[in-house]
Amino acid sequence: MLLVLALPASPLGCTAEDAPAMPSATQAPAPVPRAHLRGLKGNVQIKRATADEWSTASDGVPLFENDKVRTEAGAGADLVFQANGSTVHLGGDSLIGIAETRPRPGRSRTDLTVLRGRIDAELKKPAEQSLSVTTPGATIQAGREIVFQ
Repeated sequence: MLLVLALPASPLGCTAEDAPAMPSATQAPAPVPRAHLRGLKGNVQIKRATADEWSTASDGVPLFENDKVRTEAGAGADLVFQANGSTVHLGGDSLIGIAETRPRPGRSRTDLTVLRGRIDAELKKPAEQSLSVTTPGATIQAGREIVFQ
């Protein structure tokens, strides 16, 4: 006896409807500016953490972690920090970096690396804020006004 079984023909593999969904690419959150440049005087330049070249800065430009700012002799700029309104006055012939910050709960913190030059810092609420300034040779932390040369 001969038995014939008929099976429906189906293509090998799966159709688009049957294919497993690809996980969507998760986007990293956009970086939040740490500070903005204000009151530029003379030649002030910035170097983004993701860039190889220096570019001319403009008033109001946002600064992010690991960005660098430099001024030529006679130039200057103010860095106004987003989170707490602290202001750092950058003098001429200076080079600073916006350092990565690890804030403590309930306390606003600003971290800078001064590679050369002078800064003057003003904290709006010294009881609730701190400023950490790192140089190639030292680290200074303050909760009140600080002048560093």
